[in-house]
Amino acid sequence: MGSMSQVVTTTNLPMYSIQTFLKNYILVAGGGGSSKTGIANGFEVFKLNRDGKTISMTKVFRYDSGPNVIMNCCTNIRGSTVYIAANENDRCRQYMADIIIEPTFHDGKAGKEINFKVTTGDSLLTDFSEDEPLQRIVKINNDGNFMVTGGTDGCIRLWNFPINKSKDTKPLKEYKCHTKEIDDIDISSDGKFIVSVAKDGKAYHWNTVTNVRSALIHPDPDNAKQIFKRCKFGVIENKLIYNIYTIANGPKQKSYLQRWSENNKIIYELLFTEPTSALAVRQDGLYIAVGTMYSGSVSIHEASNLKMIYNVKQVHAMFVTGLEFLNRDLMPDMKAAVLSISVDNRVCLHNVPSIQLVPYWKMLIIIHFILLLFYFIIFIL
Repeated sequence: MGSMSQVVTTTNLPMYSIQTFLKNYILVAGGGGSSKTGIANGFEVFKLNRDGKTISMTKVFRYDSGPNVIMNCCTNIRGSTVYIAANENDRCRQYMADIIIEPTFHDGKAGKEINFKVTTGDSLLTDFSEDEPLQRIVKINNDGNFMVTGGTDGCIRLWNFPINKSKDTKPLKEYKCHTKEIDDIDISSDGKFIVSVAKDGKAYHWNTVTNVRSALIHPDPDNAKQIFKRCKFGVIENKLIYNIYTIANGPKQKSYLQRWSENNKIIYELLFTEPTSALAVRQDGLYIAVGTMYSGSVSIHEASNLKMIYNVKQVHAMFVTGLEFLNRDLMPDMKAAVLSISVDNRVCLHNVPSIQLVPYWKMLIIIHFILLLFYFIIFIL
């Protein structure tokens, strides 16, 4: 299997959010909105299957969210329950998917299969804009004890998690900073830092312990008109040291993938010739994926220097809405593997194979054969 892109499944759900959990389970969310389009809203869960070189996705279940399209969501596992936090207009709705292990019997062999029982939980009002309140983003920290929301009022709020409406009607913290709606938020793996970007063109780096805020400012004044679109933390060599990665769209249809130090200094910058729309960083911080707006393209980059190692254009018929790296244990023969989604209803897989080095003993045999061949040509013929 070489570097390639393939459609692994389709759905009649226009997709805006993608999450992986339990290593090989994929959650996608979206919908057609509150208007009577005939397109439902909600989320679907698929199981990713691999049989040798063949990769496929099997739908496990679909859950309808009624008239509310899910534009952003995040998952966290506690015990035998998968918690899903998702936007519901100006609120954050909690869903619980209880993991059920069911016995199976196929082709004379007994086995086990995972299924889920989903219930709708409490919700919280998370955005307080006077004009058009809307939650734009939600993230849950790795420990699963708090979540962060952002919306059209430009305020970042930290909440207890899981949601308990009877207790958690007020946020733990509020960071009032952005003057326009927030586009993206990320939380560092240790939960001590938050990065946020918004339509006011600003990007802020927060310390959740000291509540100190610092800004990501490009050193070139000509880049002042860039509008940050997405932001992600990336660990360095699996240590609790972080880089920040952003995509920023500028004038003349130009866009930039940027790597910032933990001290908000720009280290590398890579130019794109069209606006970008999606960003993902692998858990170990080694690779980055970028999706574009107009051509529906997906690229994969080495995080250390932003070098592009994969690029496929027109993967999707419309802009890329989400990217998610697959678990390395699931794709051990791949340098990197990424899923992409769009409102074109397709889930696509992108993979970069690892370089297969020739074993030492095979190399010796090859060298020995070449030497014999030269000997034969020179001394016998």
